[in-house]
Amino acid sequence: MGIAYADRRLVGFRTHSGQIGILDASCSHMGADLAGGRVVEESLECPFHNWRFAVDGRCAAIPLSTAIPAFARQRSYPAALVNGLVFLWNGNKALYPLPFFEGLKAEDCVWAGPLNFHLSCPWYLVGANSFDTQHLYSVHERELLAPPVIWSPGSHALASRTVARVGMGKWYDRLIRVVSGPEATMTAINWSGSLVLVSAQLKRTTTYGMVSLRPLADNKVLVQIFAWLPRSRWRALHVLGSLAASIRLLLIGQFLKDDVALLNSIRAGVLNLVEVDRELARYFQWISEGAL
Repeated sequence: MGIAYADRRLVGFRTHSGQIGILDASCSHMGADLAGGRVVEESLECPFHNWRFAVDGRCAAIPLSTAIPAFARQRSYPAALVNGLVFLWNGNKALYPLPFFEGLKAEDCVWAGPLNFHLSCPWYLVGANSFDTQHLYSVHERELLAPPVIWSPGSHALASRTVARVGMGKWYDRLIRVVSGPEATMTAINWSGSLVLVSAQLKRTTTYGMVSLRPLADNKVLVQIFAWLPRSRWRALHVLGSLAASIRLLLIGQFLKDDVALLNSIRAGVLNLVEVDRELARYFQWISEGAL
């Protein structure tokens, strides 16, 4: 399948043995789109001249030729298959293992999604949302009960934690207060700017949200959100677990709909921050230093 990423086009495929390959989609031979090709055993075959490329990008075979030139190679991207989802690393090698929610294993969870948003704003402004404590009150009617905490859980991550009282002005907040509790501890860990793991812990429930930020051309971004929940030990309750994850995803979508509308109107430019934006300032400094 073809994948749009920033100003590039990639192609993803799965070999007969189950290996995942992510390559540049323009064939190194004559530029044909490899997304129109087919998988042949452990390779992806170009639809134009049937050159075959392995998951590491090297050309494995050329019809009618035994010699494979040095240029016959596609740039490849490290990929991981986790609980049915494919993640790619935007670089030549993965700098760290794919992170997950603390205390949980992906294989022991169910997920719902994705909830997709195409936004006309730079990708890094979406990631700033979890460090924008002012907007918790102005947009989400959350009253902070303690100062926000910002820390670095690793050399490639920046995290924020807020404790706030859930508002009463919106139907989903009133539902959350009744079902889950009146106070929420929200932890967001941003990994390398493009993957954010969010947990919202209330008195009676905890919701886990995974936010993927995929930069697109023309300063646009595809935001994909997944809701995760631990899988029940009882197999008969697995369907209910999937339903519960879908309900959590619906509530996450309601919580974020105002953010989506506001972020969609923001353009890149000078950021005039003030003292109360200190958490935002730390995030933007982290991003400007590479976040890697």
